[in-house]
Amino acid sequence: AAPPPPPAPPPPAPPPAPAPRAASPTPAVTQVSAPKPITITTPLEPERSPESMRMVRSVGPGGFVRQAPGEQQAPSTPAPPRRLVPAKPSPEVAGKTSLLDLSDKVCKWPLGHPGEPDFHFCGEKVNPGFPYCVEHCGHAYQAQLPRRDRRAAPLPFGGPRMR
Repeated sequence: AAPPPPPAPPPPAPPPAPAPRAASPTPAVTQVSAPKPITITTPLEPERSPESMRMVRSVGPGGFVRQAPGEQQAPSTPAPPRRLVPAKPSPEVAGKTSLLDLSDKVCKWPLGHPGEPDFHFCGEKVNPGFPYCVEHCGHAYQAQLPRRDRRAAPLPFGGPRMR
């Protein structure tokens, strides 16, 4: 196997151009005065429009954009305090047991629909050992009939499937 050929030498750099000379000869002795301060009348950076200025934004959890310290606003004034009015139950609810009135000593049988304004609980004295009064314990805890004496549950939609 032959050794690889040596790399080609780089091309020579062009000679530097001579410095330009002044057309008229200068006097040999010149007086130097104190340097004058230079005033710049143009701004160092051109004015940029708000669209062209891009700020790096910090995005917090949930995707909200955090504010930089210079962008933060003063906290808004708090809302005036609400006037507290003592709650008076309406006449149709007065004297009825609400959810807040329930305890281990009153019947928890619901009366009415929970979405209605007159919904309440029984509130009578409980049957010891049960959450309901004696009357509602009779509804809640009915003895089951023996299985052989019960009829079979009816089939849905009126009868057996037809093929």
